Amino acid sequence: MTGSDPLADHETPRLTAVPKARHWPFAVAGLLIIVLYATHFAYCQRSTLPYLDVVLRDSDMSANLHWAENIREQGWLDAHPYHPYTGWMQAVAPYAQWVKWWGGEKIFQQSPLYAYILALFVHRSIWMRVLQALLSVGTCVFLGLATARMSGRRAGWIAFWLAALYAPFYVYAWPFLRDGLGWFITAALVWLLSELTHSEWSSDHARFYAWAVGALLGLGLLAKESYLLLVPLTWVTLGAFAWKRGHWGVVTRVAIATLLTISPLLVRNALVGAPLLSSSNRFAETFVQGNAGTAHPYLARIPAETGQILNQTQGRTWPLLRAIIASHPDGLRGFLKLQFRKFLSLFDPYESPDNLSFYFVAYVSPVVRFGLRYWMVLPAALAGLFLSIWRRERAHVWVWALLPVFFANLFIGIPLSRYRQSLMIFLIPLAGYFLAQLVSFIGRRQFRTAAYCGVAVLVGWGLILGPLSRQPRAQYERRMEYLYSAQILYRLGERQKEQAMEDVIRKKFPGFLASDSGSAPNIK
Repeated sequence: MTGSDPLADHETPRLTAVPKARHWPFAVAGLLIIVLYATHFAYCQRSTLPYLDVVLRDSDMSANLHWAENIREQGWLDAHPYHPYTGWMQAVAPYAQWVKWWGGEKIFQQSPLYAYILALFVHRSIWMRVLQALLSVGTCVFLGLATARMSGRRAGWIAFWLAALYAPFYVYAWPFLRDGLGWFITAALVWLLSELTHSEWSSDHARFYAWAVGALLGLGLLAKESYLLLVPLTWVTLGAFAWKRGHWGVVTRVAIATLLTISPLLVRNALVGAPLLSSSNRFAETFVQGNAGTAHPYLARIPAETGQILNQTQGRTWPLLRAIIASHPDGLRGFLKLQFRKFLSLFDPYESPDNLSFYFVAYVSPVVRFGLRYWMVLPAALAGLFLSIWRRERAHVWVWALLPVFFANLFIGIPLSRYRQSLMIFLIPLAGYFLAQLVSFIGRRQFRTAAYCGVAVLVGWGLILGPLSRQPRAQYERRMEYLYSAQILYRLGERQKEQAMEDVIRKKFPGFLASDSGSAPNIK
């Protein structure tokens, strides 16, 4: 509904004759995306990737497995949740001190929904990976549906295929990380919010959408801390719609459904004695890691001031902010310079790793190796955002409203590869919109306009691959996954594959032998 106004009182679509739907395109699309994920799954399963979740003990992947096992042992109340105490944390402070900074041991270390789902599959982990692949497929479908509702069927199909061929979605569908769950919930939320705002609010459809939106907001809050901002923002935006339309029942249903969905967390916290609304204790350390004076704008490094700042502030928000600003040699100016460098890193084609290297998964899986990458989609998405705002495409209201929250959330910590992928839930629909407009310009023989649009994308790619590229290409690869893989293959008795991996290490990292990496991990 390009150019439509979802705030208008009379925006309910007229009843018109609907042509008979052709089902074969949906069947072909579904079959192809399932084949792609199955192929990726097969390559990953035959590699050393199934072992890396365990042997990378300081990773979120390993922490999630331990947490899920802890839930199974303690029961679903999880009165004493698992808290990782990694090597870098041990170097900063004793465990008892970390507990004080966290506000106690009974608070979850992060939003708990993913860990509880993982607990259902922790002894049958292959099925959890299948579920994660299905969530990724669902994310692609919802992105296509949301884009079709906002920008038309052609844009919807383009967005679907952009998502279906988007390599990072495959990368993070494999490891035991919660990001894919958050992307699935957000994509479904954008679609349902778009459907809701284009519905007659007194209809049964609108009532169903309202309950579903509220449930997704609650699930989002249980899955990702960013929903602490997203929930009130969505309520307020829906309140503006309700004031315009004079119909408040939808907003009430959304709020009730949200509260009902998060009620298990509230009950659990009340029973164990944790703060009622608490769902995560990692804000303080994340904020320090991403913003202290020696923080890196796009690499996962622990700033030297981490212990000093946390000890000085005890994790309290406003003292924390003041101490972080003071840790920069030139104070606020240095803090703002770091934010600008983090902003520039969002245009870098480099996929900065923290748990798992994008480039190692690309080495394993041809689906990732030949798939679309972040930098390929970004110029078209930004062009779509500019065109959307310039043309006042009010059907895109939810993209305008929610995208800034996810953008701002990246500046709390370090905008690593898997964190910046959350932007793609909004950027892929915008890219689909822009490319559909480009096709439309060509179809209407507006070749000059189409040429300008094409040049804009080409210039964007040139800037991203040129002056906006921050990380030297020679340093894209990380040797950790390759070294652990060689050790894993040694323990598994796969001598031929171990030798092949060592040959890869010698080629990618000249002068560095796999045998120099220390003792092999304990693989069960």
